[in-house]
Parts: sequence; C-alpha cells; structure tokens
Amino acid sequence: MKRFRPYVVAALAAVVLIVLAAPAFGTEGTTEEEPEETTTTVAQFEGDAPAVIIPPAEEAEEEQPWTARFIYPTIVVGTLILIVGIVWAYNRRIRHRYKVVSD
Repeated sequence: MKRFRPYVVAALAAVVLIVLAAPAFGTEGTTEEEPEETTTTVAQFEGDAPAVIIPPAEEAEEEQPWTARFIYPTIVVGTLILIVGIVWAYNRRIRHRYKVVSD
C-alpha cells in the first residue's frame, strides 16, 4: 500500500477549506454603511384623541457579520481536520516503525 505524502494531505485540507469558505465569497457586502433616515411624525389632532395608540415599531436585530457566519466555522473545521491528520499520521508512522516479534 502506498504511503500518503504530507503535501497530498495538505492539498486535500486546502480543498476542503476552500469548499467550506466558498459561500462567503458569494455574499454581497456593503463597504460603506449608509445612515438610516429616521423620521418621527407628530400627530396633530383636532378634537378627540385617537382611539388606539400604536407603540413605536421595534427595531430588528442586526445580522451577524459574514466573518462570524463563514470564517469562524471554517477555521474550526480546518483546525479539527489538521489535528485529526496529525494524529492519523503519527499513529501510522509508529505502527510501521516497529514489528511484533513472536516468541
């Protein structure tokens, strides 16, 4: 059985990382944030007060930046792949280094 070379393992890890990070490159991002226009209208009534008072609209929560959605998971997965590869290569090297001698 042929032995894997380290550059083959590194190339496979790079391909996996690129595949995992590909969605991040396809997202549209704004480089400059535009200030939101806020207008408040003061209702002017003649006569009776309004029947129903509407509370102000709640602001939606901001989305996570693309770094939190794509880069951080990619780094975690890449680190796990690297650790598994190191353990696998170490075990493979040690097992083939020594031979069992029977009595």
